[in-house]
Amino acid sequence: MYFLKSSPEGLSPIVGSLLLLLMVFVLAGAIASSINLSGSRTNFQYPMARITLESCEGGLYGVGPDSERARLEENQFVLMHEGGDPLPLDSVSIKIFGYGNSYQGIPGNGGSPLSGELSVFYRDLGSGGKNSTCYVVHNSATLEDGLWDVGERLVLCGQDSAVAAVESSVKVGVDGNYNTSDNYGFKAGTEITLNVVDSKGRNVIAKRRAIVKLAD
Repeated sequence: MYFLKSSPEGLSPIVGSLLLLLMVFVLAGAIASSINLSGSRTNFQYPMARITLESCEGGLYGVGPDSERARLEENQFVLMHEGGDPLPLDSVSIKIFGYGNSYQGIPGNGGSPLSGELSVFYRDLGSGGKNSTCYVVHNSATLEDGLWDVGERLVLCGQDSAVAAVESSVKVGVDGNYNTSDNYGFKAGTEITLNVVDSKGRNVIAKRRAIVKLAD
């Protein structure tokens, strides 16, 4: 009878110890899980690359004095990847801002020029939605493996937008009006700002400013 009466009292410390041990295991598991989650976040790194603007040439197309004009394809920006991570062409975009012009309609075939604050947006750097006789020809080596690698150049020009019924992945606006033919020319002697952007992380990889030199 004494054993039966005392056994619950003897079991209470044991049960309490087991419960405490269980709580310690649960807490340790929660802490380990949170560490793994935070670690997975910190393991994601934004791409880092040193991009330089080797040359910046152009001129307005179809407007202004003849001595200040340039053809659309003569508006060229040559970028060099000088170090850092290879950049996937499908997840990198480029934005260019400055004073220039674009067209509504077809240049030389009844189109009307629009001049003002020019915004050029390359949605990605792949060949899709680009002009095959300009963008693809200029960048054939870079496009080959889908990566912009160290030592490779990227050439942008004012005639890079897709032609015919293909939707262009180059978008051009003048003073906020994006009803254009998505071609562009920047006025010689004015400053442009060019941003290379990681589309996934939405961070700016490189930001460059330059004065547009009149194309030869």
